[in-house]
Amino acid sequence: MSEFDPQDLHLSQVRRLLRRHFPDRHLMVRSDGAMRQFTVTGLHQIGLLVVALGFFGWVTYATVALVWMDDILSAKNERIDDARDAYKALLAEVGVYKEKVVEVTHSLQGNHAEFNRLLGTGETREVAAPTAAADGAGNGAGNGAAAGVAGGQDADFLKEQKRYDRERQTLMAQLATLQQGMEDLSKAKVLLTDFDGIELEMRKVVLQRDLALAENQDLLKKIRSMESTLLDMKDAQKRLVDRFGKMAQQRIGALEEDLSATGLDVASLLRRKGRRFQPVGGQGGPFLPVELPAVEDEPARDSLDRLNERLDRWGMLNALIFDLPLAAPLATSYRINSPFGVREDPVNGRLSRHEGLDMGAPMDTPVSATGPGKVVYAGWRGRYGRVVEIDHGMGLSTRYAHLRTIKVQLGQSVGRGDVIGALGNSGRSTGPHLHYEVRVNGNPRNPTVFLKAGKNVFEG
Repeated sequence: MSEFDPQDLHLSQVRRLLRRHFPDRHLMVRSDGAMRQFTVTGLHQIGLLVVALGFFGWVTYATVALVWMDDILSAKNERIDDARDAYKALLAEVGVYKEKVVEVTHSLQGNHAEFNRLLGTGETREVAAPTAAADGAGNGAGNGAAAGVAGGQDADFLKEQKRYDRERQTLMAQLATLQQGMEDLSKAKVLLTDFDGIELEMRKVVLQRDLALAENQDLLKKIRSMESTLLDMKDAQKRLVDRFGKMAQQRIGALEEDLSATGLDVASLLRRKGRRFQPVGGQGGPFLPVELPAVEDEPARDSLDRLNERLDRWGMLNALIFDLPLAAPLATSYRINSPFGVREDPVNGRLSRHEGLDMGAPMDTPVSATGPGKVVYAGWRGRYGRVVEIDHGMGLSTRYAHLRTIKVQLGQSVGRGDVIGALGNSGRSTGPHLHYEVRVNGNPRNPTVFLKAGKNVFEG
C-alpha cells in the first residue's frame, strides 16, 4: 500500500507494521468452470506462522529432550554398573569375613579349652601341696624336690596365660574389624536399595523417552504427509492453470478466427484500441495495489505468466468485440432480399454494385445499432431516403437506410442494441426493407461476415 494512502491515517503504528510485513494475500482458484478468489489476511498469516513456529518448536524440544534423556540414562547406567560391581565386591568380602569369623571362633574355643585345662592343672597342684606338707619331715628330701618342680610349672603357666591373653586380644580386635565391615555392608545394602529406586526412576525415564520418540515419529509422519499434500496441491494448481490457459488459448483462437473472417486487421485494431477496456459508465476510486503471493516453483511461475498473457489477450479481444458492429440491426426474424456485391438492379434491371445488405421485414420493425458509437448523420439523403450513420471508431461505421422514422439525433451516443429508427420504404425502394452497410475507412464491406462473426461470438 502506498505510504501516503489515506486509508492508513486512522491505523495505529502496530497495525501499519503488521500490514507492511503481513499484507493480505489473494489466491485465485478455478473450480467447475468458475473462478474463485480467497483472501488470506494478515491475522491469518500470523496465526499460521505461530502454529508453524509452535509445531517446529515442539519438534526441536522433543529432539533435545530425547538426547538429554539418553545422556541421563547413560550416566545412570554407569552408576548402576558401579553399584553392582561394589555389591559383588561386598559379597566377596562378606564371604571372607564369614570364613575369618569361623576361624576366630574356633581359635577362641580352642583358647578357652586350653585355658580351662591350665586352670584345672593349677587347682590340682594347690590340692596336692597341703597333703605333702602333712607327711612330716621324714620325707624332707622328697618334699624339697617337689617344691622346685611346682615353682617351675607356675612360671610356665603364667607365660602360657599371657600368650593366650595376647591371642585373645588379637582375636577380639579382628572381631571388632569384622563388626565394622558388617556395618559398612549394611550401609552398602542401604545404598543398593537407593539404587533400586534410581533404577525404577530410570525405567520411568526410559518410558518417557520411548513416548517422546513415538511422538517424534508421529510428528515426522505428519510432516511428510503435509509435504506430500503440499506437492499434490502444487501439481493440482499447475494442472488447473495449464487447463485454464489452454481453454483461454482456444477461446482466443476462435475469436481471432471469427474477427479475421471479417477482413479486419485485428492487430492494428488492437493497437488503436489500446490495452485497457473502458466500459460505458466509468470507473474510479483510489489505487490500492494488490500483492499476489510469490511463486517459488519455476514451472508454476511460467504457467502463471503464460496464463496472464493469454488472459490479457482475451480481455483485449473482448474489449475490441464490444466496440465492433457485430450485432444484427433487426432483433426479429428477417430475410435477405438482396446480398452484398454485384446484382440486377430492382428498378431498371441492369447490373449494378450493391454496397450493402437489403433485409426484408414488416413495416415499422425496430432498427437497432449494431455496435456502440456516435451518430454522425440522421436525416434524408437522396435515394437512401431517411438514413442514420454511426461512427464506431477505429475507422468503422455503419449505415441504416430507407427508414420510415428516425429516433436519434446528430451527435448522440448509442450502445449496441439501442433503437435508432423504424424500418420503412423511403427513398429509392420497391418495398419495406432495411438497407444496411458496414464501412471500414470509408470502403464498403460485406455485412454478412460481420453478422456471422457476431453470431459466433455472442451466441457461440
